Amino acid sequence: MIKKVLTPTLDKINSLFSRKDLILDVDHYLLKDYPIVVEKEKSEFSIKLNYKPYKGFNSSQLHTIELPQPIRLYNDTETYFIPDNSIRLNQQYFDFDESHSTVRISGSLTRLSTSELKASWEQKYLRFIIPLTRAVPEMRNIRGFTFDADMLLKGKQLIKLKINDCNIHFITFTIDGDSYIAIDTVERYSQPDFDKICHAIVIGFGFLYGNVYLDEGCILSSNDENFEVVENIRYSTYRESIVTGYRIHTTNPYSVMNLTGVTEEEIDRRQQEAQGWTNEIIEIESEFFSKLCEYLANNEPISRAALITLQGNMLSLELKGSAYSTALEAMTDVIMEEFKVNRPKPISKADFKKLRDELIKILDQYLPATSENETARKIFTIRINDLNSPTNTSKLQKAFELVGYTLNSYEMDCLNARNKFQHGLLPISDSSDDAAFKEIYFICIVMHRLIYTLILHKIGFKGYIINYPQIHNGITKRDLNEKEFYGINK
Repeated sequence: MIKKVLTPTLDKINSLFSRKDLILDVDHYLLKDYPIVVEKEKSEFSIKLNYKPYKGFNSSQLHTIELPQPIRLYNDTETYFIPDNSIRLNQQYFDFDESHSTVRISGSLTRLSTSELKASWEQKYLRFIIPLTRAVPEMRNIRGFTFDADMLLKGKQLIKLKINDCNIHFITFTIDGDSYIAIDTVERYSQPDFDKICHAIVIGFGFLYGNVYLDEGCILSSNDENFEVVENIRYSTYRESIVTGYRIHTTNPYSVMNLTGVTEEEIDRRQQEAQGWTNEIIEIESEFFSKLCEYLANNEPISRAALITLQGNMLSLELKGSAYSTALEAMTDVIMEEFKVNRPKPISKADFKKLRDELIKILDQYLPATSENETARKIFTIRINDLNSPTNTSKLQKAFELVGYTLNSYEMDCLNARNKFQHGLLPISDSSDDAAFKEIYFICIVMHRLIYTLILHKIGFKGYIINYPQIHNGITKRDLNEKEFYGINK
């Protein structure tokens, strides 16, 4: 069984997060060598110092506080470095008197490191730790293992991944009520590439299960694969976590299917249907999760589209459609480029030349080439030349074709309707509130499923995802006569 040594890691993090009295070593004509207090707050560090004004001091001298690099914080036992654009300082204004003889300066730190040298993070064993303010995410829906540790832990889960030829351990655990996500390299690696992989894993997990935990985190380096000695630590604030719970995959059919009924026979039938899915909706293999994370790591637009999708889950219907549409557009652009396919034009180049020539003749007939017709002819000529331009809808349809998925009729309708969201319009046929809600909601959840269908087909996933358009037919009043789980490459 794999064993993880976590005590030195957590000791290092706890030490970093403790209150510190430090000296500010910076080339600033007023603040150099000033005592400073650093304390850990919710998702960053707070900093405070009391500046003692000299004779003739004007508070405007500290109105805008910009500290040049390098910025070092130290005391007798510790030294830290603040990277560029990671510190914000502001002075607090009050009248000077005997009780206020100093200028209070406070602010925040969003990054802090024990080493400023890039070499300190190159070809090291690296570990990324995310402290969670919420319950530890369940990773049992992805095939993995438990692990042994040098301390008493709960909720131990480990997934072996291989991303860009780098072997990775993705783990979660809880100790004394505090939960963590950790990502370890099992061979020496470089920090910039590791950053990209960690981001992709966190986004990939969130893409499948609805939650992205990325408020803050620490990267630690070591010269031994077991992390018995931690060499350096770097803290960073990232982004606000996205917690939607809107997962696309599960191994528990009972959590999705409606098991209620009017009669005992109906209840029994539904329970048997749920039981029938237990052998079909199985864990995602780590191989496919690795492929998803690798695809996100190597394609920034795909990663960004995944985040937009997750953010879209929390938006109102009017904005949800725009978010999903934007995500689909970004994903199809990448896929078209990968397959080196241009967006399909309505007709062939040769046929369009014949059509264009005929239209220009008609234009000449109705708008002869005179000075008074110059502006109108220019407008119509541009529009004629653009008639054979490919549409966004044709591009979207082609992307699905390229990954081996055939769109059905209602999916095609939703793709055609989605363009209205992009122009601030609602793709509805009935403007009454109830009908509009049902129609928009249906389009949104179909686009949501299409996003996952496209990406999961692209990475070769074989399995089932939650079929929200069918499950929510009680809301949309669109019973698709489909199952509660939708097959991908099935």
